[in-house]
Amino acid sequence: MLGLRKPETAAILILLVVVFSAAVALIVYGGSKSMPAGVTISGWSVSGMNIEWVEKKLDEHAEALRRQRVVLQMERADPNEAAWLMEQLGLTTGTDQVLSALRPLKEGSLWSRAKYRWQMQGRELIFAISIDESALKQTLLRVWAKVYDAKPANAQRIVEGDDTIRYVPEQNVERIDESKLAALLKDQLPPPGQAPPSASIAVKVPVIAVSPEVTLQKLKAEKIERKLAEFTTVYPLLNNSEGRIHNVRSTAASIHDVVLQPDEIFDYGKFIQLTEAKYGYKDAPVILNGKLVPGIGGGICQVSSTLYNAVLRSGLKIVERRNHSLPVSYVPLGQDATFASGYINFKFRNTTGAHLLIRTSTTDSQVTVKLFGSAPENITYDVESKTIETLEPPVKYVHNPQLPRGKTELLSKGKPGYKVETYRIKKVDGRIVGRELVSKDTYSAQPTLVAANRGGQPEDIRQGEETRPFVEDGVKGPIFR
Repeated sequence: MLGLRKPETAAILILLVVVFSAAVALIVYGGSKSMPAGVTISGWSVSGMNIEWVEKKLDEHAEALRRQRVVLQMERADPNEAAWLMEQLGLTTGTDQVLSALRPLKEGSLWSRAKYRWQMQGRELIFAISIDESALKQTLLRVWAKVYDAKPANAQRIVEGDDTIRYVPEQNVERIDESKLAALLKDQLPPPGQAPPSASIAVKVPVIAVSPEVTLQKLKAEKIERKLAEFTTVYPLLNNSEGRIHNVRSTAASIHDVVLQPDEIFDYGKFIQLTEAKYGYKDAPVILNGKLVPGIGGGICQVSSTLYNAVLRSGLKIVERRNHSLPVSYVPLGQDATFASGYINFKFRNTTGAHLLIRTSTTDSQVTVKLFGSAPENITYDVESKTIETLEPPVKYVHNPQLPRGKTELLSKGKPGYKVETYRIKKVDGRIVGRELVSKDTYSAQPTLVAANRGGQPEDIRQGEETRPFVEDGVKGPIFR
């Protein structure tokens, strides 16, 4: 070269040779059609193999897996077996992911291909095999719908006619374990590089036992072992309309088979609302401010009073209770429990330490409440009420100008009131060990009403009475037609 010395010329020539050699190497390495050294696909060594041939084999392998025939065998089922292709059972493969990983070896600039080839040396690609459990289940449903339709049956607690308790165990059902079946199916499929089975694959369908919500163990753990107490009241003879019987029977039905957890509080008001919504209440006399008047829901306190007496005789704790303003005929004085929405409620706490079962029964003449649970059999309770004072009925006059001056006329005869104390007596092995004052109750005397003409201002018969109106032993009143 003109102007260059021989050493410089030699250096340039060497550099050109190196650059040319590197370019050739880049073309050869980056444009190679073979797999990089050390590459495996799920254990299948593809090092040095033709890339397109590997891709073709992957596609063929995936198709063979999809077309693989599988016979599923299931005991205690009709039919006992059924055959499908693996793709019908929800098979998916990772063919696309592997092909995507190979694509940069063939696409892009020579430099990017060469760089990717270098980075890929020794890499393991995963040919993923999975079973879509949702698709698997849909396929199984076509043949074994009865297996899926079978429902487990709850265990039952049955109270016999003699008040003994019997249990019926739950009935479990078998369900196909789709997750385990999917794993078994995957285990039957070989990875790339290994030929799929030429014959059908037989797989036993795994099942699991499905239990109902209520099991025998759960029921027995509640420790409802025996009858603790019962009480029956008879419907009043004078106030026993069809509406009142409906109200009593409907309310009793609402608390039938109610189970209280240990320490749970029974709230009668909630069951009054439930009964009103479910059955509705009918016309029957109610108590309004100490007087019997037409209303809706009359009789509901016979249920609460019957329950109250059973509760007293079970030794449970009374949380809230009040007597009627007037004596009632179906229980002794001091042993009733009234209800007035928004004013008076009946509540008690389950203090047995176990679950408590309330059972009711009604006829056209009486209502019975029984309590079942767990308590020492040698402990019993009696209830005793005594009248400590009788309240004479006051006389109230109603002005009647039609009567001669100084003349009186009896309108209605009053009834006495009472002050009553009620005790709960605890016995162990029949011997008295405790006497608890449960309540002190006052039943107002009903005044004798007398019409009179005294020639002066008429006396207000409401004077001194409670003016706030509330309905007892019913939900609404008064109703006049």
